[in-house]
Amino acid sequence: MILPAARAALLALALTGCVSSVVKPYVGKPIEAVFIAHGRPANVFDLANGRRAFQYYLGGGTFTTPAVTTGSATTVGNFTSYGAVTTGGNVISSPGCLVTFIARPDGMTFIVEEYRIPERLVC
Repeated sequence: MILPAARAALLALALTGCVSSVVKPYVGKPIEAVFIAHGRPANVFDLANGRRAFQYYLGGGTFTTPAVTTGSATTVGNFTSYGAVTTGGNVISSPGCLVTFIARPDGMTFIVEEYRIPERLVC
């Protein structure tokens, strides 16, 4: 049986892999391709070398761990006592990874040159 914390870690690793496969195709394309697919960025800022950084929260979601209920009944004489314990059923939420697209100016637009995904375990 996988503990809830281990499930969250596995989910985070899976989401990071998914995020990488989502952002990689934008390299070499105009930043408008990212806008069309993902909407407005969370942050935009200029870099010293004329490039611009566009940040998005990608890959977030909610995961609910399964709930397990165990019950017992104890009888003493004419009296029966019932009890139940529920474990699990926790909700784990993440806004996603803050992914940064770094783009260079090209005429009236910016071309995505690279992207950065946080190295932390849980995004």
